[in-house]
Amino acid sequence: MKKFLSFLVVMCLVSATLFAQTKTDRMNTSFVAKAKQTALTGNEMTPENVVPEVVRGFATNAIGSTYYDAVTNSTSRNTITNWSDGTVAAVWTTGEVTSQRGTGYNYFNGTSWGTPPPASERIESVRTGWGVIAPVGNGEIVVSHNGSTGLTINKRATKGTGDWVESTLIGPGHDGDNSSNTALLWPTIATEGNTVHLFACTDNVEGVLYQGLQTPLVYFKSTDGGDTWSAPQLIAAMDGFNESMADNYMAVAKGGKVALLVIERFSETFYIESTDGGTTWTKHTVYPFAGGNDFDFDTEYFPMTAVTDGTGSIAIGDDGTVHVAFGTYMAARTEENEPGYYTYWPGYDNLFYWNSTMAPLVPFDTLNSETYSGRLGRPNLDGDDTIWFMGGFNFPEYRNNGPITFPNLVAEDGKVFMVYAAILEVPFLCGATSEYYNGIFATVSNDNGATWDDQNRVSWLSYHPDNYFVDWVNTELYGELLTTMEGECFWPKMAPNSSDGKLNIMWYFDYLPGNVAGFGSQINYVYAHNIDKEDVGVINKTTEVYQGLWNEIGIKENTLSKMKLFPNPTSNSVTINVLSKVQGNAALTITNLMGQVVYNQTVSLEYGANQLMVNCSDFTSGFYLVNISTNTGTTTQKLIVQ
Repeated sequence: MKKFLSFLVVMCLVSATLFAQTKTDRMNTSFVAKAKQTALTGNEMTPENVVPEVVRGFATNAIGSTYYDAVTNSTSRNTITNWSDGTVAAVWTTGEVTSQRGTGYNYFNGTSWGTPPPASERIESVRTGWGVIAPVGNGEIVVSHNGSTGLTINKRATKGTGDWVESTLIGPGHDGDNSSNTALLWPTIATEGNTVHLFACTDNVEGVLYQGLQTPLVYFKSTDGGDTWSAPQLIAAMDGFNESMADNYMAVAKGGKVALLVIERFSETFYIESTDGGTTWTKHTVYPFAGGNDFDFDTEYFPMTAVTDGTGSIAIGDDGTVHVAFGTYMAARTEENEPGYYTYWPGYDNLFYWNSTMAPLVPFDTLNSETYSGRLGRPNLDGDDTIWFMGGFNFPEYRNNGPITFPNLVAEDGKVFMVYAAILEVPFLCGATSEYYNGIFATVSNDNGATWDDQNRVSWLSYHPDNYFVDWVNTELYGELLTTMEGECFWPKMAPNSSDGKLNIMWYFDYLPGNVAGFGSQINYVYAHNIDKEDVGVINKTTEVYQGLWNEIGIKENTLSKMKLFPNPTSNSVTINVLSKVQGNAALTITNLMGQVVYNQTVSLEYGANQLMVNCSDFTSGFYLVNISTNTGTTTQKLIVQ
């Protein structure tokens, strides 16, 4: 507990920097950012990885891993899908090194996920990225971009099994040289039966235009499950708004309606919809930009207002209502800003919900954002009246995302379910980088989006009941890790509908906040979670965490504590010290980071201090989790074997 106690002392010392407000104590620091960000395609030169540095596992389903830390340029992509029989499939951009990059895949058969594939295993025969997945009848289709010739398409007739059949959808000829084709980048996909609706961008190389436009979205349609495709089409309803796209859109289809949401930071956020299978489209405004469209960042100004952070989600309800949610942060451009730059305040936690029965929104400022009925803020995790910010700790960098971000929606049975990521409250901090961790949360509106409760009806999906206290880890890159109360859980994605009464969700986990925008030295794990729709906002409630109790599957009094391992790292044997409040047998289990058991033994514990010893000389070098469990308690600690 040494480091935990030190952390509490630090909390007391910096308490003078905590300024309570009615609801949220915000970091009021502002930052200057460049308006135009470079979109990643995966063709960028990135360093190869070295030995992974992960030192923590997670208590849910690990379905895969990757060293590629650039999940999206903007919003969540269609990377998890399901079928009515309760089966689920998920994909992610995988690879250990640049040349291996492709689409990782795993399948849930209704009972369990498959063995997580290694990060070097991909679906495609060629190097790809940004894969998305959707059902086609009882089969499945995966579309990814290869960065040069177009989109790489893999499909198979039976979900979860069989060989993939691969083909390439070639991009259209670009302006000025019809003998050369544009790339097709960052696909999004939606299906109904054997009909596939596919959107992707043309080449993002400056000056390589398609019909006079730089990097517009083009639409393809297949009515035979992806065997053949229509000619590429620019959607007329997007005229004036279809240029310089980059991963800032997502498609959904339901009940004969197709919709595409486009999320813009500094222009209008809108969606287009078709009720005739993609033949005609209508554009609908959701949230305008305070500076208007075609804003000039060199000469024009806009007041401090909420701008989208590039993340959003769209869902179609059973009655055809279109539901939208998007993350934001506060920003402004004034005479103090240099050309091409603006100022933003990341501490304002505003995630907004809207649906098609409402008029278009107006830009929110710091006052009216708080009173809007469709606003959701960060969850309160410690039971007081304030969501605290700790001085000296910053929000991790993910391309200027807000502190509550990456919403995902499912609209069914008169309810709207939302999964999102949010910055955690003290004490869930990363001492190694002086940053906050993110967590994954879920909530529900039981009246079709009319009202929301962002504090009392929220399930913390990524919370791990074992808090890990570290006082021995030293790494070359990060120095001593002061405290680890959680891990970084980010980039959530929920399947566009429920299956067998459950919502199917995936997210990414690693030990340190932030991303390296490419291949890194640290492995990232892909996790999946299935939750009953009726349990959202009922179990794992944020209001119960600080009480130490969770409804139904709750945390009971833990009779085991203060596990210490030494020497750690070790190359021979390790001594385990643990305190127990009861006497009796316990299970001592050691697993690797993929959850495989490498050591298991029944041990006898006495009341008070206990000392155990394990011979690790035949363990493979790497990271392990040591767990001791009884009927009344559990404790886990990390072990390094050299």
